[in-house]
Amino acid sequence: MAVKTKWAIIGTGYIANQFVSGMRAVEDAILEAVVSRSENSGKKFAQKYGCEKVYTDLKTMLDTEKIDIVYLAIPNSCHFEYIMEILERGIPVLSEKPMVDNGKQLTQVLNKAKEKNTFLMEGMWTRCFPAVIQTRNWIKEGRIGKPLTVRAGFDIKPDIDDWQPWKAGIKYAAGALRDVGIYSLGMAYLVFPEGPQKIYSNMKSNGEVDECFQMLLTYSEGRAAILSGAFNQIGNAEVEIVGEEGRILIGPEFWHPTTAKLILNNGKKECFSEEYCETGFQYEIQEVMKCLEQGKKECPHFTWKESIAIGELIEKTRKEWGILYASD
Repeated sequence: MAVKTKWAIIGTGYIANQFVSGMRAVEDAILEAVVSRSENSGKKFAQKYGCEKVYTDLKTMLDTEKIDIVYLAIPNSCHFEYIMEILERGIPVLSEKPMVDNGKQLTQVLNKAKEKNTFLMEGMWTRCFPAVIQTRNWIKEGRIGKPLTVRAGFDIKPDIDDWQPWKAGIKYAAGALRDVGIYSLGMAYLVFPEGPQKIYSNMKSNGEVDECFQMLLTYSEGRAAILSGAFNQIGNAEVEIVGEEGRILIGPEFWHPTTAKLILNNGKKECFSEEYCETGFQYEIQEVMKCLEQGKKECPHFTWKESIAIGELIEKTRKEWGILYASD
């Protein structure tokens, strides 16, 4: 009989709903407890997904329940405190990205995970989709030859009814680069894991944080990543990875793709396609549960090393823009 994994969810907003909807597609995943600042909101969320245990205090939940892993789906500025509290108990954590606000906090949470010998992952769910895993395999196999260029933009203009206002506020350590741009950066690091030699960027501010940005990362031998992220415009949601022998297209929206297309310079084409039920979060949930089963402390699809590298780049860039958070 397969081992059941008991999850606790902190937060009851949009992403928490998306995550637990994906959980329904994972047979051995159980929503064991919900933590919400609002008892009413917590009860509604828990009832919707068949969970009976609701708490308004993290410490009380941790003292009371036997949890295998905690998922954080709360505003950025709250992550650090919660992660440290959970890891101190030796309980694994999957935190929505960006995991923490700055390099100092990241060092602390990683050191705590090492000290407690406990799993910790920044929730880059995109890396767990089959289309992205197939893309990585094609690159490793040399199907497009040496990668030369990556183009990735997460440019959206949400309807007011779908918008989460905290994402545009400095109080919550938010902004386009940290919220959606991190996905574009994740694609650049997938193709060019060594990191850029130079970084060029610009942005438009809403008066508190970046509302949109464009970025050029350059590497040796003329290789480059052209990236963007925005809350005020709609752009091409497909990623293009160009190599010496061909290119790969990931879409239709690269952050939760169903297809990866391999187009070789000689005209030959291959298409990988996998439609999925629910929201797609089941892929990340499955990979995390596999890591727990195998005793891994970090996910091979998105490692601590990548969290550090991308976090450092983001922090350096926003400081150049003059954006400082309270936690800085």
